[in-house]
Amino acid sequence: MSRRIKGLLFGVLTGLVGVILGLTPLGSDFEKYVGLDWLFQVRGPIEPPPEVAVVAINERDIDGLGLPKLPRDWPRSIHGQLIEQLVARGASTIIFDMDFQRPKDADDDAEFARAVAAAERVVLFERLNGKRQPMYDMNGELTGTIWVEELVPPIPELAEAAKALAPFPVPKVQVNVYQFWPFKPSAGDVPTMPSAALQVHALPVLERFLDVLERAGTEGLEGLPRRPADVGRAAGVDQLMYRLRSAFAGDPDLAGRVGEVLAGDWGQEALSADERRLIRALAGLYSGPDNRYLNFYGTPGSIPNIPYNAVLKGGSETVSAAALDFTGKVVFVGFSDLYDPGQPDRFYTVFTNEDGVDLSGVEIAATAFANLLTDRSLKPLGAVATAVILMLIGLVLGTGIYLLPAIAAVPLALVFSGLYVAGVQTSFEALDLWMPLAVPMLVQLPLALFVGLLAQYLTEAHSRKQLKAVFGQYVPPEIVDEMSRNPEGSFSVEGESRELSVLFCDIRSFTTISESLAADELKKLLNYFFTPMTRIIFDKRGTIDKYVGDMIMAFWGAPVHDPGHRRHAVEAALAMLEQLAAMQAEIRERNWPAINIGIGINTGMMNVGDMGSEYRRAYTVIGDAVNLGSRLEGLTKYYGVGLIVSETTAEGLDDLVLRCLDRVKVKGKNEPVTIYEPVGLSGSVSAELADEVEQSNRALDQYFAGSLEEARSAFQSLHDAWPKRKFYTLYLERIATLQSQGIGEDWDGVFEHTTK
Repeated sequence: MSRRIKGLLFGVLTGLVGVILGLTPLGSDFEKYVGLDWLFQVRGPIEPPPEVAVVAINERDIDGLGLPKLPRDWPRSIHGQLIEQLVARGASTIIFDMDFQRPKDADDDAEFARAVAAAERVVLFERLNGKRQPMYDMNGELTGTIWVEELVPPIPELAEAAKALAPFPVPKVQVNVYQFWPFKPSAGDVPTMPSAALQVHALPVLERFLDVLERAGTEGLEGLPRRPADVGRAAGVDQLMYRLRSAFAGDPDLAGRVGEVLAGDWGQEALSADERRLIRALAGLYSGPDNRYLNFYGTPGSIPNIPYNAVLKGGSETVSAAALDFTGKVVFVGFSDLYDPGQPDRFYTVFTNEDGVDLSGVEIAATAFANLLTDRSLKPLGAVATAVILMLIGLVLGTGIYLLPAIAAVPLALVFSGLYVAGVQTSFEALDLWMPLAVPMLVQLPLALFVGLLAQYLTEAHSRKQLKAVFGQYVPPEIVDEMSRNPEGSFSVEGESRELSVLFCDIRSFTTISESLAADELKKLLNYFFTPMTRIIFDKRGTIDKYVGDMIMAFWGAPVHDPGHRRHAVEAALAMLEQLAAMQAEIRERNWPAINIGIGINTGMMNVGDMGSEYRRAYTVIGDAVNLGSRLEGLTKYYGVGLIVSETTAEGLDDLVLRCLDRVKVKGKNEPVTIYEPVGLSGSVSAELADEVEQSNRALDQYFAGSLEEARSAFQSLHDAWPKRKFYTLYLERIATLQSQGIGEDWDGVFEHTTK
């Protein structure tokens, strides 16, 4: 399986982990308790709408009013006085988050009820009790239990006087509060406190709302009251809300059509901006889900908390006159203490103060109402969108980290994650859109980093092991390390065509040597010879192809690309000749026969790769250029030199002193090749040797030009000066033969070798 496919599969796996976790209750809770908390904390507090306020009951208010310490012991007539003050100060709707289900003093209860009825805008708390009841079969056997919820209204006088009755929108839990119910499905879709408050607050636009619904093609509106006065009190409001909820539930596209009517010409001309805003809020209330996420405004008191006694007395030293202006506001009344962590009605939230002060229940209800009024409750992504996002994140992170080198994968993954977090935070703050954050960043990202980098490590470790197994005996250790550090680099064991330099080194007269030594001595001699020669080849970044008897075959330019392969091959050959000269003394001491070698080097296009059969394979080179290198090694004995290189190898090696040896056609090749003997680097060759090579090259130029007599004279002078140089004797003999036979007009100086 290819690495890319493995990377893609790992990306899919990372995505699936996120999808499976993100769509389970465990993942949902993880997102709420970690991801959502992060989004709120980074965003910080925001301004609530000005239409909502809380009238707070706490111990300081009790002291100011001279009432009993426990509010349950207060005379209820005091709440009637509060209603009168709020109505006088312009409150649109008044909601009591207090339990009035038990009768108290009859006169006080009656006075409170008269104030509630006169106000025509008061929503009272209706307790929602839930309990399990046993279920029995026809034989009286217990078959199980069923959860039953019942509404417990306040005392009859108050229930009849209230404009609406509604339960609290949030269950009492011991962990963070995040959600509220606009309608309670388990209790017959009864509207909760914030929903009833919104409908009572919006009663002045009821007729306009029904006009919009009719223009939007809504069915089932017959018989609904059109004027606020015709709605009646609690039963009428409850029936109105039930009918409207049913209309939207039966027509999922209705909310969209309402928006089109409001945005159209009629809506813009016939309705004021405030009317359009309230109608949008009502459409959002009735068309939205039963369970919604609270969009908190901040720490306790973010929604203005006005002391109960300040409202009742008409002002105080700590409350300004502006704060007591409730014109058009929806006022929630209940227990709220911004300083006491032990207040009786409290809920832990992401914005709980450091000193332990939680949001009060009444401020939670006010927050839910404000969310409905502005259509700013949080909008979590649906299951399909969440699954798509988590899968895409998994694919990007998993595949990218698996395939990219760790040095690039880690920073790129962090940059991608940072951009995603920034996008999620921006969407949360600008659009109230809640996208998955905890699962991608705290599960998928660490998983992708850990498993992806571990897989890279194991893969690279396996690659290193393979590389060492394949190349360790043929390639210098530093090149193996270089390949190990970059196993995806510019090398491959697969067959490919490259320009390389190949070297053949052979011990001359090896048959005679082997016949003169015992087997164990011959082995020692070969080991003594091969070890330093191999070290030189490795030092010059060469690759050992094979040892065949007394022959070494090596090449340069693979498996790692080497732009200087020509130079490295020639430098290795010169060093090998120098090393052999230094070894001769010890060879004599060991009573071994003297060793002489011939080295041939050629450069050209060769096929290199892992080749062989299923039984045995080797990393080797093949091709005509390889064969020519072998032929050049065979010519060293003919020309009496230790090293011969082809013209393609000599090309570009300007700082080498090169003796031109011949233009030849070797056996099996039709094209002539100019061959050279490198005698050393320009700076390391003696002036005498450099002068000799220059004279030799001029003599050979005369020979190639067909000036045989001038060439003979020059070679004779060279022979006289260096009589042991076989090369000069060879040309004197060749010229003598040519002079006796004559040369034709097509003379080009090319000599054809008919033997290997």
